[in-house]
Amino acid sequence: MNRKHIASSLICAALLLVLLLAGCSMVSDAVLGGASKGASRAVSKQVEQAVYKRMAPREELPPPGNPNWGQYMAFQAQVVFSYSFSAGGFWLGQVGYAPGDTTTFDWQASGEDSVIMEKAFLKKLDGGKEWWRVSWKDGEDYWVYEALLDMEGGQLLRLRARDAEGNEGEVPVTGETIYIPPTEPTPESIAGATVATETVKTPAGSFKADHIVYLSTGGEGQIEFWTTDEVPGGVVQYLLSSKEEGVIWNSILTEYGSNATTMLGSF
Repeated sequence: MNRKHIASSLICAALLLVLLLAGCSMVSDAVLGGASKGASRAVSKQVEQAVYKRMAPREELPPPGNPNWGQYMAFQAQVVFSYSFSAGGFWLGQVGYAPGDTTTFDWQASGEDSVIMEKAFLKKLDGGKEWWRVSWKDGEDYWVYEALLDMEGGQLLRLRARDAEGNEGEVPVTGETIYIPPTEPTPESIAGATVATETVKTPAGSFKADHIVYLSTGGEGQIEFWTTDEVPGGVVQYLLSSKEEGVIWNSILTEYGSNATTMLGSF
């Protein structure tokens, strides 16, 4: 097995672990079926952290013009989309994004350096179509995606990308799942999971936020959100923890704005 296959296998395994702990019913029901709780611990914490810290290792990047470049970038997009648009398969921010709105989060796995993740609503088109940007910066490596989404149908229609070496191009969009739209808990469910109203201090400022906690499907971990109506998207912090290992990763707002536009000439 070559290095690329090894890296891909590790990333898939790490994503499986996170989804299991988070209780993503869409994936667990469709893929895992009746898998035991022990399956979620088949991948060690060390592997989960190390792989996600290096979401797209540059040494594995196919050269420009190689047909595998698009496949590689699509695979990496699955990771950054999952963390940018949801946590555990759902999102609790009750405040939408307006065109131009952008939020940036410091995403950190326990014991690892930060990954800076941005999410921006770029443009609204007719028929429920919208252009969004997601990006992450890991040290000096900066990866950018711009996606045309059918928000009504929950589908990814187009995907453009820039890799850490500055190569830009159109990524083929096929039937493979790159973007899975998050589910939205009912207002009653959110109210029932709200445990407190707290002041959350972030690099973007201090916010009075609702603290919302959901247990994972297995009951051995939890997803936590801190939400407010003061920022685009309505979330200032969210994290995943497990009973045995504590906080697995934590994502906190570092800045937000309202002047985002295309970086890749997507429109």
